[in-house]
Amino acid sequence: MTLMKSQGGARAVYLSPLGLYSRYMLGAYLRHIMMVSAALMTIALTIDLWPQVALFSGDPLHVVWDIARLTVLRLPDLLPPFIPFATFLGVVWSESAFTESRERLLIWNSGRSPIFCLVPALMAGLVMAVALFVVDAWARPAAIHVQIEERLGREGIRLDRAQGGGNHWIALPDGLLRAEIEYGPPLKLHNVTVYKMDSDGHLFEVDTAATALPLGGGNWRLEHGRYWHATSADRGNVLSTAAAGEEVETPFATRQVTMVLDPLWLHNLGLSPQYLRLGELRQLAGAQIMSRDLSGYRTRLQIVFGETLFTCAMALLGAALSMIYFAYQTGWLALVTVLLAGYLAHFSSKAFSLMGEFGYIAPFLAGWLAPLLLIAAVLRALFMIQKRRGLGARLVDTPNYTDATSG
Repeated sequence: MTLMKSQGGARAVYLSPLGLYSRYMLGAYLRHIMMVSAALMTIALTIDLWPQVALFSGDPLHVVWDIARLTVLRLPDLLPPFIPFATFLGVVWSESAFTESRERLLIWNSGRSPIFCLVPALMAGLVMAVALFVVDAWARPAAIHVQIEERLGREGIRLDRAQGGGNHWIALPDGLLRAEIEYGPPLKLHNVTVYKMDSDGHLFEVDTAATALPLGGGNWRLEHGRYWHATSADRGNVLSTAAAGEEVETPFATRQVTMVLDPLWLHNLGLSPQYLRLGELRQLAGAQIMSRDLSGYRTRLQIVFGETLFTCAMALLGAALSMIYFAYQTGWLALVTVLLAGYLAHFSSKAFSLMGEFGYIAPFLAGWLAPLLLIAAVLRALFMIQKRRGLGARLVDTPNYTDATSG
């Protein structure tokens, strides 16, 4: 920060984002955030990896190597949910230490504006937001696909795409599909049965085939099967007991049919939205899918970007609440109040996310409501601090004190 003599006798304090104070506080924030993240990851990795040790056998050195690789690959999956809360805790830890060392009192006496005091927290939030985006949007899908390809660990075995997923019943806009999925690439369906309905809900066509391949544009090629088509005279009556009225199936070697069925969705069926690469996620969020997965894809796309703002807001919230409750000393009740506020913010973010995935609220609200509410809370807290300092809503450095020696 920069101090200058003002006309009224007070020292004006000007913003210097990379000044000594900002660099000092930013270093303290990041150091404590890393320590909190390391502690949380130690607990999370222990809980996650301990049941998986039994999956490894053979040469001890090979087992140790596999567990070490799995540990590294599990970090991008376990770390992202904790980063916003770890950012909040790291900032609060630094601010508490700052108050106990009387450095906060020194800054108050210098006349530095509370708004300027939030700049290091904003910078720390931006650093952690970028880290969260890289880990969550890029590293997490990359890591889980390595586990799947190598069948490494519990998740790699559970999500193995080489094994068939059994029979799937899939709703179509004009009917129903039953098939076994070979995820590929290339994607292929086995033991396929397609039921098609007319506009009145009557079954009018059934196609069975050994395999089905996507051709693009909503077209699929059925191979080695049979099809039945109802007569236009009596589509509503598909049951017959008379020999003369028995339905006839026509065999075919290949047959092209139209199905509104997204191949990319089938290829990723069973994978959670957070395991999808960003390009695939964007494509699926705009696809025509007759499934609740669509809400999950759209919500996840909003959260990937909304959580960056949420991380910044958590850092600002930690600094703002600390300036209110830890202005001169750190009391136990004040500390519990601040930590509880941070936890409630963290919980609300996860609650909105789940509500969006299950379709209870719009995907945009699921991704952005928590950070926007948090920003409003930060602004309210900042106004309270400004008011206590005699600044109100004015964005000035310090009150205009009158110099006692001036005439």
